[in-house]
Amino acid sequence: MVDGAISGGLTVLIFAFVHDLWIMDIWFNTLPMMLSGALCGLAIVWSYSTSVSWHSAKRWFTHIGVLILLLVALGGMSFALLDPRFTIAEAMTMGSAALAELIPPALPLMIGAILVGTGLVWFGYGRKAAALLPALVVQVLLVFLVGHNLAILGLVEITGDLAGPFAEFMGLTALLGFGFAAWVMILTRLRTRKQ
Repeated sequence: MVDGAISGGLTVLIFAFVHDLWIMDIWFNTLPMMLSGALCGLAIVWSYSTSVSWHSAKRWFTHIGVLILLLVALGGMSFALLDPRFTIAEAMTMGSAALAELIPPALPLMIGAILVGTGLVWFGYGRKAAALLPALVVQVLLVFLVGHNLAILGLVEITGDLAGPFAEFMGLTALLGFGFAAWVMILTRLRTRKQ
């Protein structure tokens, strides 16, 4: 599980670099993001190890792919179901105050995503009693620490084509997920070789 925590932190550094290049500078928020990444990484590895009877690289990347798809679905549902309350320019000038105003209307969607995600992961991986709590913890952490930006997408008015911003958010989410998965595999192999 330590590999998951380290990988989560490393992935956040890569994410911050890419975010800085493509969107805006978020280096000022790196430490809290790294702690969130480490917590999510630890929980994902815990959930995976309690859910899967036998491990393979294919199963691991499939598991991460499912978690990414659940976050993508959250973003899609936000666009489909929520009405805009701010423009992007207004949200950017408000900073964290905008987030405080956007999270409450997105909360029912976030709770729904947690419940659906937990059910799908738990049912998909054999319905072991010991795997239910870890699956729930992962969904809570992913939705609130990573997916909150996706949950509020529909509340921010985007002028023009929605496909560009949606693809940008989904690409960053996939980068985060598969980057994390690769780091875990690399660190696990390095640790195994040393032993």
